[in-house]
Amino acid sequence: MLQKLISKNIYLIALALFVLSAFLGLLIRWSFVFPSALISYKNFVQGHSHVAFLGWGYLAVFGLILHTFVPKYTWNNTFKISIIIAVISIFLMLFSFPFSGYKAFSIVLLVVFGISSYILSFNILKHLNGSDTSTKLIRFSIYYYLISSLATWFLVFVIIKFGKSDLYYNTIYFYLHFLYNGFFVFALFGLLFKVFENQKIKISEKYKKLFFMYLNVACIPAYALSILWSNVSTFFYVLGFAAAVLQLISLLFLFKIMQQAFLNLKWNILSKVLLKFLIIAYSLKIISQLFSAFPYFVQKSIALKPFFIIGYLHLFTLAFMSVFIVLVLSELNKIFFTNNSSKFGLFTFLAGIILTEFLLFGQGFLILAKLKPISNHNALLLICSVILFLGIFLLFISQLFKQKATL
Repeated sequence: MLQKLISKNIYLIALALFVLSAFLGLLIRWSFVFPSALISYKNFVQGHSHVAFLGWGYLAVFGLILHTFVPKYTWNNTFKISIIIAVISIFLMLFSFPFSGYKAFSIVLLVVFGISSYILSFNILKHLNGSDTSTKLIRFSIYYYLISSLATWFLVFVIIKFGKSDLYYNTIYFYLHFLYNGFFVFALFGLLFKVFENQKIKISEKYKKLFFMYLNVACIPAYALSILWSNVSTFFYVLGFAAAVLQLISLLFLFKIMQQAFLNLKWNILSKVLLKFLIIAYSLKIISQLFSAFPYFVQKSIALKPFFIIGYLHLFTLAFMSVFIVLVLSELNKIFFTNNSSKFGLFTFLAGIILTEFLLFGQGFLILAKLKPISNHNALLLICSVILFLGIFLLFISQLFKQKATL
């Protein structure tokens, strides 16, 4: 019964974890305005990020891959048990990271989660059929997920042997790079292209292949962009710049794909708004990475980390990844925007993203230009966090009651 419940409600569970992750983010922002000994910034950030990526992002995306690319007749208990173990591990991380940090219990949970994710990943790869671009994107997304996970095992060795050295941070950036730019980017575009195929939206196969090719060739060398802060040689700047240019070329082909898609789309206005929103966010991400290949911007980003780097992370996770997941869930009829509360929740969420990014990047640019910074910046970010949480919470509640109404 539990297995059936997880299989049926995986997206609702993912949304619930998104709500809880947003609540942890709200508490972090609260601690900047109203400091409390009960809130450890480092521990709460670890809890917030792990639940966002592994709970909301991982569960939703793997669930969509499973339902979209893996034939139902191949589903077995291994899929279901792996998902159950992953869900239990993530819910326990909600408590282990905020209250104890990266200690023994949290490490055990990550190990358990990692093993279950490997089992799920290899089972999906086993049943992935086809050589079309959408399937290739999904296949490589899982490859990159597996590559990113290597950092979690290596990190324990680095901590014991070298402590929090440059190698420690570059190992974390290795994990984040291949999770962000590998797993999530490849998987989400693979899902979108599959939606286009299922809805008979005609897209040039040539453009899709070129988009995939440039994106794929750029992925591994683009890791160089993540380590430029640690006084590396000129070679890594050149490598990072070359990768950023390849990503930019892939973006141009994405524009051509979207141009064709919008000519044939029969989506409602809401879905079209979400698609445009995430494409703008993705474009800003690619442009940001191009700038990050230059020493001047590397130095300024490090100096203004609370604004530019945190802004970039939220640009990816909220404006791109989360909006993308919501769009695909909606187009595959996994979530619905049929009532006012769901629509209000969605637009509140989008407003929260825009305001947060404006405050983070805006403050950074004001300081960079030596202009007067925004007053009460932390208090305003706290208000934005409240708006984000409210939007995500309303999204979750509207889907919860929608599902109950259909039972």
